[in-house]
Amino acid sequence: KKFKRIKDALYLAVTTRFEIVLRVENFMTNTPAGNLVRAFGDAAKMAELYADNVRWELPAGSGLPALSGKDAVVAFNEEVWSVHYRPDCRVEIHDELQDGQRSAVRFTYHAFSNHAQRPYTNEYTVFVRSGDDGIEEIFESFDTVVSMTLHQASAEV
Repeated sequence: KKFKRIKDALYLAVTTRFEIVLRVENFMTNTPAGNLVRAFGDAAKMAELYADNVRWELPAGSGLPALSGKDAVVAFNEEVWSVHYRPDCRVEIHDELQDGQRSAVRFTYHAFSNHAQRPYTNEYTVFVRSGDDGIEEIFESFDTVVSMTLHQASAEV
């Protein structure tokens, strides 16, 4: 009977620890990918997160080339949130995770398109690899059809 109580106590401790770990991982909100996405609209704040050798890859379907180097990435961020979209965008994070130096976030991006003069909403996923000096690689994925439909409609107006 004494063994059963010890076994039950160990089971309870293991189960409780497992549940706590799962809860912490499910609500992780301080990953490099998440911090980057939460800074969308503020190119200066985003720049603070980058390593000098940062590389940003966009979806192949976007027709945009990969960007290499902090200056190129920051210039692109500044253009995105001044020419293409207003800086007062909003992100709604659905999933955020981290495994060592790799992190990922899936989110809905809400912004106002300066070209189309209307709201833009699309689901994105961003994968990030970080090093000692900050974010080194960004792989961005989004529904390019939704994006291109918005931009084509604004070109036709």
